[in-house]
Amino acid sequence: MEKGKVIFLNGATSSGKTTIAKAIQKTADENYYHLSNDLFYDIEEQMYNPRFYTDTETYMAEAVVLMYHFAKVLVEQGTNVIIDGMFHEDEGYLIKYGKTNYDSLLDILAGVNLFMVEVFCPLDECRRRNIARGDRREEHSKQQHEIMNRTVKYDFFVDTSIDSAQTCTDKILKAFQR
Repeated sequence: MEKGKVIFLNGATSSGKTTIAKAIQKTADENYYHLSNDLFYDIEEQMYNPRFYTDTETYMAEAVVLMYHFAKVLVEQGTNVIIDGMFHEDEGYLIKYGKTNYDSLLDILAGVNLFMVEVFCPLDECRRRNIARGDRREEHSKQQHEIMNRTVKYDFFVDTSIDSAQTCTDKILKAFQR
């Protein structure tokens, strides 16, 4: 059985990752499952036992690692995966795992066809989008911009303040097919 592929969309909140992920699903000639940090965070109350977590940061770090393992299971079954998330330099994560969440992904998905995309959007535009969404704090993008992992090695870059989600999607798919 042929293994699936992974497109990882990395960027701060409201940079356009989820919109691009959905556009890839509609546009690509192959099926892609869409996994995101938000998906795992949104079901946190159903997944974890709050008696064993004193803070959500610990749970979230574990949820991200579980998501990477789930992606690997899907890929080994021949399923393509889009992951939208954000690699960060969180001290708590480093203490718990001894490495960054980016390094965890690389370890877990070693040997997988992984295409790393930076989804960039200037901070002021992310902040404006956060306010318009209504489900994120205005300062959330600034906080994420400050802790983003700057050591990530990307295969591709898109700027959602310049190009539409569909244009970004078309560029990503074209570059990934090379």
